[in-house]
Amino acid sequence: MIDWVTAKMPCRNTLETGGIVKYNKDGGIEWLSQSWLPVQGSHDSNIVIKPMTDNTIQISGNPTKWLQGHNLFGTNDLKWLMYRFYCDLHERLCDDGLNPTMQQYEQVEQGNYTVSRVDVNETWHLANQSEVMAWIRSAGEKMSMPYRGKGVFSGDTLYWGKGSKYFYLKCYSKGDEINSKKSNFPDALKIPQMLEYADRALRLELVLCSKALREWHINMPCNWLPDMPKMLLLTHVRGLEMSNQFM
Repeated sequence: MIDWVTAKMPCRNTLETGGIVKYNKDGGIEWLSQSWLPVQGSHDSNIVIKPMTDNTIQISGNPTKWLQGHNLFGTNDLKWLMYRFYCDLHERLCDDGLNPTMQQYEQVEQGNYTVSRVDVNETWHLANQSEVMAWIRSAGEKMSMPYRGKGVFSGDTLYWGKGSKYFYLKCYSKGDEINSKKSNFPDALKIPQMLEYADRALRLELVLCSKALREWHINMPCNWLPDMPKMLLLTHVRGLEMSNQFM
């Protein structure tokens, strides 16, 4: 499924988000940058937005979680997801200066804009959360990424290639994530079926950065097919090297 997205999208706007200014030693302005504006979606999930020009906005966040309140499961169709998000964003901000034209709506529906980050993931279900955590610990010891070495842990999340400007992989327990103190998983969605789904979920995620998206010619959603996210993720997971015992 598609998780996080950073994109520049066509949209006529008069948004006022404030800004950050840097002055030089003589008091002149060196640069001015628009501030990010948090916009609340369903179940208090936020995404951030800022105007780039009068006809361009930049957004960054998790459109799946923003639309449905969670990202336990979702869609692999990047173009459809972002169009659905765009429609909802317009509805929420139409009184605050977001006024896309029909032509801009068509551009977004067709995927004619650029993305600079896309996170995709898939979920594998094990018997319980203990097995998920045991798998992750074992993977940290026995799996490595070619030319980048073994994975490294940040908390309970295991990363391969973290810090790369091209791409990196990570894996974690979805149950552990939504039950943590920092989780913003909505109380209204904490029903037994959802919690059981999360507790058994081993999540592997591929983070695609701007350099990879450009070089692989997939920095525009119009070039994405619905099966491409899963294909990209599995290709990189299969590229991991592992010991015979772990295989």
